[in-house]
Amino acid sequence: METALSLLRLYGEWGVETAVGDSPVDQRLARLGKMHFPAEEPALRRATDGRLTGPNSSTMPPTRPPAGQNVPRAAPSGEPPRAVPAAPQSGPALLAHTLEQARALAAGANTPEALRAAMDGFSACALRTTAMHTLFPTGPVQAPLMIIGDAPDADEDRSGEVFSGLCGDLLARMLTPLGLNRQTLLLATALPWRPPGGRAPTEAELKQCRPFLERAITLFTPQRLLLCGRLSARMLLDAQTPLPRRNWGESAIAGLAAPLPALVMRHPLQLRASATARKEIWQDLMLVAQTLQQAP
Repeated sequence: METALSLLRLYGEWGVETAVGDSPVDQRLARLGKMHFPAEEPALRRATDGRLTGPNSSTMPPTRPPAGQNVPRAAPSGEPPRAVPAAPQSGPALLAHTLEQARALAAGANTPEALRAAMDGFSACALRTTAMHTLFPTGPVQAPLMIIGDAPDADEDRSGEVFSGLCGDLLARMLTPLGLNRQTLLLATALPWRPPGGRAPTEAELKQCRPFLERAITLFTPQRLLLCGRLSARMLLDAQTPLPRRNWGESAIAGLAAPLPALVMRHPLQLRASATARKEIWQDLMLVAQTLQQAP
């Protein structure tokens, strides 16, 4: 009985109006009417102005081209045909244009406030149009450590705050034993916008977002970089493979005269992954604490 009721409800959702008829009717043909095939139609020809000529063709208007297709109009006698406008840039040419636009906007921002306004107005990146908020670095200028995470997650995108929600709670658990306060650190995400559905960003999107991240580092001038996750390491170190951890490297940032010390470690969300991940995170945090204690 329940199966029959479920089937009736399904028919209702499909828009079925007649439950029982005297004879079977193909509703598709009944609504479409009589169908004409090419063999039933008289021979027609297309004139130069686009009209169809032949028997009973006086009332046939010229056919319209498909949407988005440019068809040159017939030029008057003695005049050359008009040129069809060139199609807009696409592919590598369009990517090169957007990259140049991103670099120009980032380089033109001389203060953190100006950089944030430039990022909010940059609509050439598809991520900007789908994300709820633009994630901007938070923290003091010349902080002893800048922590850069991966792409914003759902909590960060909804709140507009870096390292919020579960990610923020796990970061606090990492910093508390070291006596560090997130208010004294500079926090940022590798990308300012969350990819739709949390998907992996494309190579083009990484290139479009990199100038804004590098300009933020230049304006805030932190003393060291802590890259949490593969995405931030890939953007700033051009690393395609996992890098060796527990040692400081160097990251060359556009706009800075000298490279910054950088350490790659697991993301705070990896605290839930396994005991091995927690052990590696703790070892990296010990290295960070020792380095900050020895810093002048």
